[in-house]
Amino acid sequence: MTDDAKLIRDPDVLKFLKRRSRWRWGFSALLIGAYLLYGVLGVYMKDAYAAPFLGSALPVGMALGLVIILLSIALSILYVRIVNVLEGEETREQERHR
Repeated sequence: MTDDAKLIRDPDVLKFLKRRSRWRWGFSALLIGAYLLYGVLGVYMKDAYAAPFLGSALPVGMALGLVIILLSIALSILYVRIVNVLEGEETREQERHR
């Protein structure tokens, strides 16, 4: 059996992949929900989306769109940091077992 086949069957690696997958799907669901909510609110609250944001020329709908873009960037950064911590924990566990 090759090293790759042994690695993919390693219970510690499988545990890491499962934890990483839960974080990925959770953040994906959060972001998809935000986009869907943005779209649905835009359909039903057209006047509110077209209103000026804090008295500026920028409409509320565009300001909310910017918030969603910033949310996606923040979630991406947070996901990478969380996965790096998980990977560090996994590496330390493997070193303890050796």
